Amino acid sequence: MKLELGYVKVNDICFSDVSKVENGVIYVNKQELIDLLMEDENIKSVELDIARPGDSTRIMPVKDVIEPRVKVEGPGGIFPGMISKVTTVGSGKTNVLKGSAVVTTGKIVGFQEGIIDMSGEGAKYTPFSKLCNLVVVCEPIDGLKQHNHEAALRFAGYKAAIYLGELAKDITPDEVEVYETDSI
Repeated sequence: MKLELGYVKVNDICFSDVSKVENGVIYVNKQELIDLLMEDENIKSVELDIARPGDSTRIMPVKDVIEPRVKVEGPGGIFPGMISKVTTVGSGKTNVLKGSAVVTTGKIVGFQEGIIDMSGEGAKYTPFSKLCNLVVVCEPIDGLKQHNHEAALRFAGYKAAIYLGELAKDITPDEVEVYETDSI
């Protein structure tokens, strides 16, 4: 089995009229992505922000940090068992937007939420402070149960990561790492 991870290096992320990846920059059509995430009936509102390394920004409460990627060739899909069907994965070609992440946040639901400081002393303690982060702030509908709230935010993060990942489907990666296992 052979897997090729193609790394498309990301240096910045910004909002634009057209979503694309060009010269190491992810351009995001903000309204288009908000509309996609608002398709979930459990979400009342969505805001998108950008947090770059060195910004005087604290992201909290952090729910998930998801690296955008796209399956370019081969069986399976991205996030099997959650977004794509449960199947054997680990072969083919996948492009990864290296140096970027989707960070979901919103109302505090439980004790497991985290913090990302993008600068200062706290930035030293998380690798996520070194990424160009698209921050997805979701407000659930009123009265939503805790587990449904968590699921809505998790799926919003996956959808946003897939949205960004798809932008790299036809891009030639800056670097390719190959993982291969011999058959028995």
